[in-house]
Amino acid sequence: MSETENRLLSVVEHWLPRMEVAGIPSATAKSVIEAAGVWENWLTAWSAEGDRHDAMGEEALALGRRITAGEAFSRASLFYHFGQFMAFDDLKAKDVALARKVALYRKAAPLLEQPAELVEVPFEDGVLRAYLRRPQGSGPHPLALIIPGSDSTKEEFPAFERHFLGRGIATLSLDGPGQGEGRSHGHLRADITAAIAATIAAVKGKPGLSGAVGLVGMAFGGFMALRAAAALDGLAGVISINGFHDLGAMWPTLPKVYQDNMTFALGGDDVLESARRFTLAGVEGPTVPALILHGARDKIFPPSEAQKSADMCRGDVELHVFPTGNHVCNNIPWLYRPLVADWLSERFKA
Repeated sequence: MSETENRLLSVVEHWLPRMEVAGIPSATAKSVIEAAGVWENWLTAWSAEGDRHDAMGEEALALGRRITAGEAFSRASLFYHFGQFMAFDDLKAKDVALARKVALYRKAAPLLEQPAELVEVPFEDGVLRAYLRRPQGSGPHPLALIIPGSDSTKEEFPAFERHFLGRGIATLSLDGPGQGEGRSHGHLRADITAAIAATIAAVKGKPGLSGAVGLVGMAFGGFMALRAAAALDGLAGVISINGFHDLGAMWPTLPKVYQDNMTFALGGDDVLESARRFTLAGVEGPTVPALILHGARDKIFPPSEAQKSADMCRGDVELHVFPTGNHVCNNIPWLYRPLVADWLSERFKA
C-alpha cells in the first residue's frame, strides 16, 4: 500500500465521524471518498461535490426556498472544508478551496433558520472574523463563544450551534489567530486570551445579548479555552472537549497525518519546539466552573490529558471520559453535545 493510500485511510479512520456530525450524511461522505479512490484525488472529489450542492442552493434560491438554499450552501462549504483540511501537498490549491469554503458559507449565513451575522473583530493590525447566531425570541440571551481546533473553522459548526440555540443560548463561532481566516495573523498561538477578549468586547452591547459568556473549545480549542479562561474575568464557565495538557510531550505518539497537520498549523523551522509551547504546565488554571470531556478511544490525544487538564483547574470541575468516545467524541454526538449545551445553560442560570 502506498503512502498516499495510507493517508486517505488514515484521514477516514480519524475523521469520518466528524464529517458526519458536521452535517454530511454518512452515505454521501463514503460516496465522495469512493469517488476519490486515492489521496491525490481527495480535494478534487470533495470540491466537485461542493459545487454540486452550491448549484442546488442556487436553484432553491431562484425558487424562493431560502432555508433550503441556506442549508445547501452550508453543506457546500463543508465539502470544501473537508476537501482541504488535511491537504498539504499543494498549498495553492488548498488556499483556493479555503476561499471557496468561506464564500459559500457567506452565501448561507443570512439564509439559515437562525441567520448568522458576520462579526469583524478589530485585532492587532487587522480583524478576526466570527459568526453570531441568536436564538428565537428577543432575549436577552447568554453567549457560547466557540473556539475551533487546529484544522476546524467557524464554518464547520452550524449543526453544533443548534444545540445551544435550542436552549436559548446565542453562539459566536470564531476563527482565532491561525485558524481559518485567522491565518492572516500567522500560525496557531498557544495563548489567544487577547483575541478572545477582543472578540467579547466586539459583541458587547449587541442587540439580543445579555453579556454573559461561556467558552467552548474542541481539541486545540479546548486547550486554548482553558488557558484563556484563567486570565479572563466574568466568564460563566469553560468547556474543553478532547483538549490536551501538553502537546510537546505527546508529539512522538501523534499519528503521522496529525503531525503533518501540526507542521502546517504551527509553522516555524522547528515544529517540535513550536509544539512544546502548547502546554498548561505552569499555567494557573481557571477558577470559573469547568467541564472537561474526552473520548477514551481518542487515537490523537490520549484520555490521560483530560485528567491532567482537570487537575490544573482551580474551581469546580466536572470530568467525563466516555469509554466509547473517539477524538472529540464525534462518534457519540447524541451524548456529548446535549451535555455540553445543558451544562452551559445551567451555569448561565446559576
